[in-house]
Amino acid sequence: MLVATHNGSFHADEVTASVIFYLLDPETRFIRTRDPEAMEKADYVVDVSGQFDLEKHFDHHPREFRIFRENGIKYATAGLIWKKFGTELLKKLAAETPDLGEVPENILKKAFDTVDRNVMEYTDLTDNGQLDSYTAQIAAPETPGETAVYHRVNRFFMHTPVIPYLVAMQNRHDGTDEEQLERFLDTVKALAVLYRNIFIKTVSDTLLEEEVIKAYDGSEILRLDKKLPWFDAVMNNWDIFTACKIAIYPDKKGFRIQSLPGSLSSRFINRCNSPLAWRGKEGEELRTISGISTITFVHNSGFTGGAETREDIDLMARKWIDGSDK
Repeated sequence: MLVATHNGSFHADEVTASVIFYLLDPETRFIRTRDPEAMEKADYVVDVSGQFDLEKHFDHHPREFRIFRENGIKYATAGLIWKKFGTELLKKLAAETPDLGEVPENILKKAFDTVDRNVMEYTDLTDNGQLDSYTAQIAAPETPGETAVYHRVNRFFMHTPVIPYLVAMQNRHDGTDEEQLERFLDTVKALAVLYRNIFIKTVSDTLLEEEVIKAYDGSEILRLDKKLPWFDAVMNNWDIFTACKIAIYPDKKGFRIQSLPGSLSSRFINRCNSPLAWRGKEGEELRTISGISTITFVHNSGFTGGAETREDIDLMARKWIDGSDK
């Protein structure tokens, strides 16, 4: 497969698109050019050409390009290529992974959406000029003070070392086409390692999240018989767990209890704190205070704790909820 993109500086959107092609076919070759004749020799043309038929040409720059997600985020090259080939790639990677194999279509769909939400949307926002307006819409500052805070936070947000920043830092401003091509290919291959693992883990975690959802009975307590990525299951399926306050699950030293997060944006605010008297205590002192014979510890912030037996973690969970200050 031959993929064409533009020369000059490279950015996260066309690099991410190129990673997708590379993972689909490790024999993929890339050319970086703005010569129309050279482009048309490629199987796919991304982020250049002024065309967006979405079969061979994937350029989001033309003024006529008006393809948006339902949440209002406009597609750039990364999102377009993911939209076109993402499910195919997830299926391929799953088939190559011994613990996964053939994955149900509904799981692939959820994994596809998760990657789009967690990776592609931000990548597209940083490239299509929409990041400022989109974050301003979310923040909705109304007063001069709020606007000033928004600008400070947004400036910090834009300079965190996320993929678009890391990719941009691989460019040489004075580099020749040959030097830039070498750096581009190095970046694609480096990110391919990261993205391959992200894509596979997303499929795996999505399968495990379904186990969490099936285990939940709609009550205040999420009870698990084995350790599963329950926190991500809660965050990715928020509406399912609105009545839930805490989770209990096995760990290496017995059993753990943990509060669910207070909101999607406040992971370190507890939905249900432990009783105040338990916090920061452990051992015999905690056993005396709680009346639970195998309780081991409670974190100082009141978000998690442990016990040695299933019976005691169940008892701990009920006392935790009854004695919580939230």
